[in-house]
Amino acid sequence: MYFCIILKIVVHKDSPRGPQLRRAGPRQKVYFKPADVRACIVTCGGLCPGLNTVIREIVCGLHFMYGVTEVIGVDCGFRGFYFKNSVILTPKVVSDIYRRGGTILGTSRGGHDTSKIVDNIHDREINQVYIIGGDGIQKRASAIYKEIICRGFKVAVAGIPKTIDNDIPI
Repeated sequence: MYFCIILKIVVHKDSPRGPQLRRAGPRQKVYFKPADVRACIVTCGGLCPGLNTVIREIVCGLHFMYGVTEVIGVDCGFRGFYFKNSVILTPKVVSDIYRRGGTILGTSRGGHDTSKIVDNIHDREINQVYIIGGDGIQKRASAIYKEIICRGFKVAVAGIPKTIDNDIPI
């Protein structure tokens, strides 16, 4: 049994229930063993408020709720995958980053080459990728996921929407 979040509340008793989203949060059964997880976080596109808070919550959530100890921050957006620019993220490293503006990981527009990014993910033995970005970045995250599936890799890709343009409906 799981809980849903209803997108549209329907008041007529004969109306269909409407679209629903599965509620976020930790699950009892997880796909990856926490000891085997090597996660990475990348911020892409323009800046908007709260990016450092999102980074902090991913790192702390993985660490404290799931016991994941290895989280990599990819510097400078998708371009950071090509140059293998990264920083190790721990709860101690991210403890007060919410007080700073921007993103501690840096960001950039463009620089997306799906094949090179997936090669780098595979070479670094990353099995969870968290991509923070706007509508265009979410489309690129989907392309990365499709390429990972085509190659038969066991990697989870989570697109985390952020926008200052208010162009992501859900």
